Parts: sequence; C-alpha cells; structure tokens
Amino acid sequence: MNPEIKPQNSSSNHKGLEMYFSPEIAEKFAELEQNEKNFKVARIVDAILVQETADIKVPIYSAELGGGAHPDRYDGFFSKLLSEHGHMDWVDISPLMLELAKKYISNEKYENRKDAITFIKSDILGYLRGLENEKLNIAVMKYTIDHINDLDALFEALSAKLAQGGKLIATIGSTSPELRSYSTNARFLYNGEQFPDNETRTLKDGDNFTAKFFKVSGDPDGGYLEGAETLKYFHSTEKIKQLAGSFGFDFFLGDWKDFVAQENQKNETMDQDVLVLTKSKRIRDHGPK
Repeated sequence: MNPEIKPQNSSSNHKGLEMYFSPEIAEKFAELEQNEKNFKVARIVDAILVQETADIKVPIYSAELGGGAHPDRYDGFFSKLLSEHGHMDWVDISPLMLELAKKYISNEKYENRKDAITFIKSDILGYLRGLENEKLNIAVMKYTIDHINDLDALFEALSAKLAQGGKLIATIGSTSPELRSYSTNARFLYNGEQFPDNETRTLKDGDNFTAKFFKVSGDPDGGYLEGAETLKYFHSTEKIKQLAGSFGFDFFLGDWKDFVAQENQKNETMDQDVLVLTKSKRIRDHGPK
C-alpha cells in the first residue's frame, strides 16, 4: 500500500451502503453487474479516459473511487497504464467488494493488471484527504458520485489532490430532478416508498432516494435481489456547475457523445450523462480541512 495513504474505516460511513457488507448480497450484486448496460458504461468511461489522458505527462497516477468489484473493465486505459508504468488505486469502503475485485482479475486475461493496481479499503473522502496534494492525474467515479452526500467536501478534496490539468471523470445517473420510478437495473423509492410507473417525483439538491435492484438486469417484473438496496443523493446541474467554478475546475456535464471525439466513440450509441472536471487553476481560498 502507498505509505502516503491513511485508509479510513468508520462504521458511520456505511449508511445506505449496507448491501456491500453482506457476503451473500455483495457477491450476487457483483454477478448482476455482468450485464450489457454495465459493460457499455465501462466502455464509455474507457473512451473518455483514453482521450483525456493523451496529453498527460506519464506515468499517470489514477484512482477509481468507490471501485466495487470490477477492475475487469477499461481495457484501453489499463493497457496504457501498463505500457507506461502508470498506477491505479482501487478504492472501496467494503472489504468484501475489494476481495471480489481481486477475484475478477485473478484469471490469465487480467492478471497483469495487478502490476498496476493497489487495492485500498477506505471511504472516498478519507482516501482523498490522506493523499499528498496534487498527487492524482485522474479520478474515476463510475456509479458512485451520487453516493456522496457532501458534494462540497468532495470538490474541496479533489481541488487539492488533483494535479494541475488533472481530471475527475464520473458517470451521472440523471441530470434531471424528475425521479422516474425505475431504470434498467433498479426501482427507485421516494421517501422510502414505491410510486406508480407512470409518475415521477421532483428532487431538490441534497434529497436522497433509494435504489432497489432487480434480480435480473432489465426485468422489473422478475422481482428484486433480496437486500440489495442503497441510498443515493441528487445533485443538480446548477449545484455542480457552481462548485466547479468555486474550486477552479473547467466543467463538462452532458451526454458523453458530445464530449468524446467521434472517431473514439467506436460505434457506441448508448446515451450516458458524464461529468468531467479539469483542474485549471489553484484555489487559494480553499483547502482540505
């Protein structure tokens, strides 16, 4: 483990994440993630990573924040890291998810990725605060930024820990405040309650909602994976844009196809909102607390 990192493991950070600490549920959820939507989203993130690191001085130091069970993604980016002696910290608060992550790259196809990965048990903010300032070139948050309640604290930490020109690349579930009743993989509960499929609920900044995962991706009528539910938070485009400006980030939020050059899209047509922050200047008025 990198000696600069002081992992955090406080039970107070587990609220809404209990499913990832149940051996049976965590393993079944990791298997559930082996679905076409998850693969497509990972390919989209990979395309952004390859594009956005083309001009970053090597070796690249990166981190997947809230990485979960699947470092068997990002073929292009891992190829770059391995060929240029780069590194990725694979950070997750759940020791179970980290053990599953090691399992998913234990075969011959992915085993060389162990040369580029350090697995770190920590919550996201604890990990960032334990890093040397301006250490990171790239931070990735796939399916995790909406688990962060205190977005101000996240941006504050990123502003200190990303190097100049460093980037956050995050997938966004939805930029709309209108909460639909379900998505491909989960049903959403508003104030803990299910609501009709033909209705929506309007979220405000900081509101939370629950995602309850289906047994089978894309099959809302097939029942739920027992115990597999998690808490998420809504952050508006206006809030994210305001924080980006306050902490010295250039800002993109929208469909990935409007960000990635067409020749790098590899015929992938799926819609997916992404947030890309690029650290463009030092902020003297803010710093990690």
